[in-house]
Amino acid sequence: MNILLIDDHALFREGFKLMLARVLPDVACVVETGSAEAGLAAAVDEDFDLIFLDLGLPGLGGLDGLRALRRQCPDACLVVLSAVDGSEVVRQALFYGAQGYIPKTTAVEEMRLALRQILDGQVYSPTNGIEEANGAERLDQKLTRRQVEVLAELCAGRSNREIGDYLGMSENTVRVHVSAIFRELGVRSRTEAVLLAKRKGLF
Repeated sequence: MNILLIDDHALFREGFKLMLARVLPDVACVVETGSAEAGLAAAVDEDFDLIFLDLGLPGLGGLDGLRALRRQCPDACLVVLSAVDGSEVVRQALFYGAQGYIPKTTAVEEMRLALRQILDGQVYSPTNGIEEANGAERLDQKLTRRQVEVLAELCAGRSNREIGDYLGMSENTVRVHVSAIFRELGVRSRTEAVLLAKRKGLF
């Protein structure tokens, strides 16, 4: 298993690598970088099975770094490591394509269980992370990952052409995704889709 570890604190990376050796015995190599930009460059030359990303990075940090890595490495298990575990940031990280959100304070045994769950194709988050208020169904569970990305760009106010350029797809493909989003969310316009997403606290 090839792993990419992106964190700007060398001491944390060293300790985390030692922990990985204990909980993931089939690790072939761990590539370390101190920024998302360096991580993206490393992913050009090598395929990674598992990527750990700290959201609090300088430069291309936060959700922008997460989205860039998800676009470049669509098949990798992408896991956020963070000192912050508030429900909103957890929800948005999962919405943007992370398959796990693990606080840095997580105990080793819980970390082992979380990684096993993620590698088995499930999503892991802190227990207080992503429940919708009043038990309402999460909108992102109705959409494919690509539709989620398009909806995020609609909420950012981008046109179909801009979305296509940003996500690397044709304008016609964007229109198809937008129509599917309207159908799944039960709305009739971009404005209604954006208002619904914001009302549900997705952005």
